[in-house]
Amino acid sequence: MAKRMELAIQGSIAVATLNGPEKGNPFDWQGIKELEDILVRVERDEAIGGLILTAAGDKYFSVGADISLMKGIAGKEYAEFLFAGLRLCETLQRFKKPTIAAINGWAVGAGGEVAMACDLRIASEKARIGVPELKIGLIPGWGGVFRLTRLVGPAKAMELVLTAQNVPAAEAERIGLVNKVVAPGSLMAAALEMMRKILENAPVAIALAKSIIMSESEVPARFGETYEALSSILTFLSRDGKEGMNAFFEKRPPKWEGT
Repeated sequence: MAKRMELAIQGSIAVATLNGPEKGNPFDWQGIKELEDILVRVERDEAIGGLILTAAGDKYFSVGADISLMKGIAGKEYAEFLFAGLRLCETLQRFKKPTIAAINGWAVGAGGEVAMACDLRIASEKARIGVPELKIGLIPGWGGVFRLTRLVGPAKAMELVLTAQNVPAAEAERIGLVNKVVAPGSLMAAALEMMRKILENAPVAIALAKSIIMSESEVPARFGETYEALSSILTFLSRDGKEGMNAFFEKRPPKWEGT
């Protein structure tokens, strides 16, 4: 059986590629499982600093859940598949290492939800992003409505969800749905460049900073601010914190240990 996901390692960067361009790189049970396995492998491998998620072809990042799975299944099977996708997106969102979605084309439905679960998004000028499930009488179910609201605010999210609109790349950048838009041929170079800039920093600090940002909408401000302060203390006491300070004063690049 052909793989739904391909994994390549470029130095300290893992690149996971959705591999089904002839069908729009849809997610089925196999694709969910393979991406979950990749996340486990990348998180456990200390030599890998971050993950870029992209897709084969130049038309689709992912059209979402494999619609052929929906025909003829009962509510129980639909719920099982839905919660599997939801768990995948939650795992991706809470991943310790930095993640970038390099969106080469249409990222809609569950495809858009997976992209929104990444820390950062770089899009090709050809990309379109959205959660158009209302067009077929459904609600997005992999956490996309909540993530879209956090990214663009409730008013714009209300418009995009209720109109089932897919947003062109330039508009997605304007409203904060993607971080950067580049020419199609420059997509992976831009994603790799951004990841390399991130990985110039200390791994422990990266993980804690991600956690602080993600908790902003989940905890009261005073608890979040205390968590941030405690995280700062942890980084100050860490080996990497000491190395970073020493490297600064010695005017040399730091050598991170991840501890």
